[in-house]
Amino acid sequence: MIFKVRKHRSKRHLCALVRYLLSRKDQTKERVLLHESHNALPMLPGESPKDYAKQWTAALWRFTAQARGSKKPPEDYFVHAVMSFFPGNDQHAADQLTADQAVAIAKEAMAEVAPGERQVLFVVHGDTAHLHVHIAFSVVEQGGRIWNPHQDFRLWEAAAARLEDKHGLYRVTVGRPGTAPALSKAPTSRELNQVVRTGKPSDRMLLQGLVQAAMAGQPSFPVFWQRLLDAGITPIPTIASTGRVSGIAFQLGEHLPMKGSDLGKGFSWPALSKQLHFAASQHLPLLKPFAPRREEAGGEVQVEVGPEERSLPASPAVLPRLPTFVAKPVGADRLDWVWRNKPKRVAFVESPKVFLARSGHQLVPEAIAERAKARGIKRMGVSGSETFRRRMWFELALRDITVAGYEPTLDDQLRLQWWKNEQTTAGRTDYSAGTGPANGGNGPAAVGDVGCDAPGQGDDQRGVGGSDVSTAPGDDYVGSRESGATRGDARPDARGTPAVAPREERVTEPDGRAESTARRVPTLAEGVVPTGTARPQVRRVGRLGDAALLRQGLQPVEGRGDWQVVNGLLEALGRQQIPWSIDYGHAGQASLGQLTRQGEVTAAWSQLLLLNSLRCNLHLQLDAPQSWLRIVGITAADETWLVEQGMSPAIQFTLDGVREAFVPVDVGRVSSVVMERLVARCQAALEGHVLAHVGEVAIPLPGFDYWQGHRLVPCSQIRVDAELIEMRCSAVVRAIRAELAREGGRLPELHSPLPPLLPEPERKPGGWPPPGNGPAMGQP
Repeated sequence: MIFKVRKHRSKRHLCALVRYLLSRKDQTKERVLLHESHNALPMLPGESPKDYAKQWTAALWRFTAQARGSKKPPEDYFVHAVMSFFPGNDQHAADQLTADQAVAIAKEAMAEVAPGERQVLFVVHGDTAHLHVHIAFSVVEQGGRIWNPHQDFRLWEAAAARLEDKHGLYRVTVGRPGTAPALSKAPTSRELNQVVRTGKPSDRMLLQGLVQAAMAGQPSFPVFWQRLLDAGITPIPTIASTGRVSGIAFQLGEHLPMKGSDLGKGFSWPALSKQLHFAASQHLPLLKPFAPRREEAGGEVQVEVGPEERSLPASPAVLPRLPTFVAKPVGADRLDWVWRNKPKRVAFVESPKVFLARSGHQLVPEAIAERAKARGIKRMGVSGSETFRRRMWFELALRDITVAGYEPTLDDQLRLQWWKNEQTTAGRTDYSAGTGPANGGNGPAAVGDVGCDAPGQGDDQRGVGGSDVSTAPGDDYVGSRESGATRGDARPDARGTPAVAPREERVTEPDGRAESTARRVPTLAEGVVPTGTARPQVRRVGRLGDAALLRQGLQPVEGRGDWQVVNGLLEALGRQQIPWSIDYGHAGQASLGQLTRQGEVTAAWSQLLLLNSLRCNLHLQLDAPQSWLRIVGITAADETWLVEQGMSPAIQFTLDGVREAFVPVDVGRVSSVVMERLVARCQAALEGHVLAHVGEVAIPLPGFDYWQGHRLVPCSQIRVDAELIEMRCSAVVRAIRAELAREGGRLPELHSPLPPLLPEPERKPGGWPPPGNGPAMGQP
């Protein structure tokens, strides 16, 4: 079983929760199988969930007040826990439980984790594939003691492990005490829905796979750091003035940065520093250039009040409202706007003449602009850091408010016009970005391609340094503010320099790469999003996306065309009993590993894609020692001549625009004198450059990129004929041996008559340079 636990302090949240738990929304399938209440009146037949929710919530608040008496009330009033049972899969059967048995197990868990007499509500739901029990209970027991232990989630997990053994339930082995911890976070429902909708993975799924690939082979910290940079990831460490590193975030290309802990426990700074043996005395200079610059938090906005503007409300009964903030009056002419989920933290201060931002969060400028618009203000002056002034100019200009104190650049004006065009396309006459519906989004076309290309923008993906408070849960969170237009803290370069352009919207290229509109200024004025050309970074992002979907089981490996090509080739080599292996590693360095069985290749396919994005080349190596002719720059006429002579190429591929081929000569090592004579004979007839190759052959793996250092080299048209590999040019070799024997005065002993010698046609003009000037491969 699995537990999910959350603590709450809001009376409104509890009322909404109880109403939701007892509502029977789906008439075709029974949802509420059983409900039971302790230390409170039960729900009577015919009573509406709404009325009972109000009654049960009031009873819990009375219960808490009576139990605490004159003591200080608890910070959290109730806990909502969900106990889910295993739904079953192909390997294990589902947990067979009735609703009564599920409630009995939930009571056992409560008695073990939160003992004592307290108000509790048990509700069993059966509308999903897994049976689950909702438990809502007061944190205060009847004696007045507050139940609020540190890391109570571990208590629930320990209780779940014991109850599984006791009742013979399916045993969960991830994240439990004494078992291997879950180092990587599973994709959220929002990310899974996005994958189903767009077919593209989220930023978090991409980063998880790429950082994990950079840690392959237990590298040293400098090697790990360089691998991140090579893969297009900008690491953003958090370094205190004392030099202590307290955290790290990762930014893939121009996407939004994400904290390591958001990727999973194994990606947090404590886990990384321990695994990579980080030493501050040696490695701190590597981190400092990437640490974000500290800027002023907030700024000041001055108001020019006219006769048509509305002043602050005089009575608390008519306080203004904002989605994420709550107004608190301070005196007659001042409002302190605090975060809805952090009521003790002031975001900005509003007075008749001045708005003062106390936080650098990107939602604060939007809220200030909304308040200015609501008051009918037409002109304002801004002061503070350049980032704050630019953000404020953008938000105020969207609402047609004149701004003094910041002079927008041409890029700023083009971005503003582009955003207005996007809103017009969505059918919105209000261009503001902060007034979208509470359930997220500003309409289907408000984000346009952004929603498809900014994958996995969860509630905790707001950047580094720009967020001093978590997003409020439920309806307090406005999904439209997750678009790239609201981001002003993205770092576009590899050294972590903050971008000063606010609302740098993102658009989608066909390959799924999000590219900043700042690089497309000439076309933004027309509201047209051009299509970018393929670049190495784009190819790597595409590789990472495919790998992330495969790792999460969202796409089958067997359905990929590149896998089918490689798998068919390996099957053909197996039928011919040709020994093979797949080696992967950086050019000029030792191999990182080797695969020798088809099952290993299929299981490691997503990891191979990740390594390929880290500039690792993959080679299909034919391990049997054999003699070959390697022809670089082979033409169609050359191939026709070879086929006529019974020397058909068994391996062909095009690398960086040059066609290459391997012609099998004989199994084993042929005499160097014979190979030299054969090379000279073929070179006279072919335009391509002919080389002798004796030993193993390594060719690029079909479906993967090929790197030469940091340069992506086009590699295509890879063809391998397994039947021709075993072919031997015995007649040609015997003829050359006989010719050499006659020249030396003796004939070799042969059991068959000598075949006719190959003719020596004249060398065609425009051929490859003579041997020695071209690239060499293998041992001549």
